[in-house]
Amino acid sequence: MSINKKIGLYIHIPFCLSKCPYCDFFSIVSHDDELKERYVSALINEIEIYGRKIKDMELISIYVGGGTPTVLEGEQLKEILSSCFYNFSVAEKAEITIEVNPGTIDGDKIKTIFRAGVNRISIGGQSFNDRVLKKIGRIHSKEDIMKTYQLARYAGFNNINVDLMFGLPGLSKREFEKTLKELMMLRPEHISLYALTIEQGTPFYEFIESGKARLPSDDFCSKLFVSAIDLFSGNGYEHYEISNFALTGKRCIHNELYWKNESYLGIGAGATSYLDNKRYQNYRDLNQYINLLESGILPIRYQEILPLKERMAETIILKLRMMEGLNKDDFRKKFKVPVEKVFYTPLQTLQEQGLLADNGSNYLLTKKGILLANNVFTEFLD
Repeated sequence: MSINKKIGLYIHIPFCLSKCPYCDFFSIVSHDDELKERYVSALINEIEIYGRKIKDMELISIYVGGGTPTVLEGEQLKEILSSCFYNFSVAEKAEITIEVNPGTIDGDKIKTIFRAGVNRISIGGQSFNDRVLKKIGRIHSKEDIMKTYQLARYAGFNNINVDLMFGLPGLSKREFEKTLKELMMLRPEHISLYALTIEQGTPFYEFIESGKARLPSDDFCSKLFVSAIDLFSGNGYEHYEISNFALTGKRCIHNELYWKNESYLGIGAGATSYLDNKRYQNYRDLNQYINLLESGILPIRYQEILPLKERMAETIILKLRMMEGLNKDDFRKKFKVPVEKVFYTPLQTLQEQGLLADNGSNYLLTKKGILLANNVFTEFLD
């Protein structure tokens, strides 16, 4: 298997202390220490197999996500990362991120992962309003967020991301702007700001359908988003992707691999890989995942080679998420055809609607297009 030289590695930890009612990611609530230990051993087995299978690569990023990775012990996380360093070639300045949920970490654990090589922390804050945090099923408080942030700083981290959500039920514009101002006082290097999306099959979907909870209007959410963009921009943050903001030199390297549609390897139950234009996904079932790896078998549930037009559309959509947009020459070099030859109609339609701009070298979302990005993306998916 030949792959691009520089890739990212994603490691999935599916365990959580409780399941947030809006969450659609693969995660399970488990307090079974033996299961967690078996899972860590299986992860290391998978890392070792890929370490033997794929030689011509260098990891420029490692991202440990979930779930809640920090429900594992610090030594378990250290063991996983040590296996990565031993089995793969890791770039000297690789970005190594772990997602942290407030309330699942203490000073000793955060120092352990820092010493293990982690150089970036992503804190799942979501809101600084305790009433709203409780309403959306988070197990932590605003105080827990602040404590986690300070623990990360004391441990030596100089690259911290904080996740926030907008459009949360019951959160007023004034309360949301108060959260933003408090965040600016912390001044993390990176901010991810996402709208609450309700996926079918989640408890929150049932709350909305039954009338137990109400979501704010799209117009209200757009106003919140615009106010956040203005505040962050005024405080030195680059708005470099629809939902992401960074201080100079602090863009998320790992996520940029996704948005640039480049190669990455996924390790863990339910994890997805994208290598050589082929997508793989592992089994989600933990026992099946563990049992296969205990037998030395990669736990791949399916693999597919994406059709050419689908790869083209995916590249356009991902690149348009970035503020610099889709470079016409890059598209032509990658697919040996001008983008206009394949997608002339949607490109023209979106420009006429004021959602897409053409600056000569790139197609990029307009301010209106950023607010209606999903409408833009569906135009390329017929």
